[in-house]
Amino acid sequence: MDFTTVQTTLPINDTEHLARARKVAERLNNLRAHGRYGYTLANTLTITKDQAK
Repeated sequence: MDFTTVQTTLPINDTEHLARARKVAERLNNLRAHGRYGYTLANTLTITKDQAK
């Protein structure tokens, strides 16, 4: 069984809507590409800046 990590870092600044939208689209493309190769999404995790301390 193979495991891989897809990491996406999103801007947290509320004024960076376009950059955030691009990153979300990039993540979706990455997940779709992994799905085409037989991977299944098993877990997703969100860490905010406050939790990363």
